[in-house]
Amino acid sequence: MAETMNIYQKLAKIRKPVEVLQKNKSGYGYKYVTEDVILSKITGLMGKLGVSLVPNITKGTMKVEPYGYTKTKSTKNGDIYEERVNEILVSCDMEWHWVNNENPDDRVVVPWAMVGQQSDASQAFGSGLSYASRYFMLKYFNVATSDDDPDNWRSAQKEAENAEDRAIAEKIVEQIHQLVTSYLESHPEDKQAVVALVKKYARTKSGRASANYYDIEDPVVASKLLEDVTDKFIKIDKEK
Repeated sequence: MAETMNIYQKLAKIRKPVEVLQKNKSGYGYKYVTEDVILSKITGLMGKLGVSLVPNITKGTMKVEPYGYTKTKSTKNGDIYEERVNEILVSCDMEWHWVNNENPDDRVVVPWAMVGQQSDASQAFGSGLSYASRYFMLKYFNVATSDDDPDNWRSAQKEAENAEDRAIAEKIVEQIHQLVTSYLESHPEDKQAVVALVKKYARTKSGRASANYYDIEDPVVASKLLEDVTDKFIKIDKEK
């Protein structure tokens, strides 16, 4: 039977493969990820998972107004002068609707905005929509845009995740240490039994069984050992 997912679960499935994209184009003095690259990564998953993205312009918020500014320029002779530029500014409030195609009432509505600036109103509107679409998808999925190889970014992300896991595991292992130390003070004859239990969970960097619970860096593994230590030694001791 096919897995049934709600809209949040589907969006989470889409997010994982697109968490980092390499900047692929230069322009206007900076590098950026083009809309086609973003869409190629996201729309395939949207189709596979049955998700639609519907843009909506909030009624009564559209503004089309002249926008003038000056540019400082120089002639071939090096003379500085100010050039007046007259453009059109188009702006509006928007909403983006992530829709579960299997249940259209299951949706996520995200308030957004659109601003476009060009010499022509229709061009300003089009560029504003393109910008709004590109940055909406980047920011909604927390996509990192990198000048570097995406694999380097993923390595840094993984290291950060591992560091957090290690910090959590250390706190749990400290609880284990306190329980084991206290227990063995009154039950030294059970030291080998405790060591055998720890070896079921702890591993060295090379993957060998370890009698040192401080080798545990996974909080899930540390939690299981804490539960086992409590059940097999602490609870039984208290019952006695």
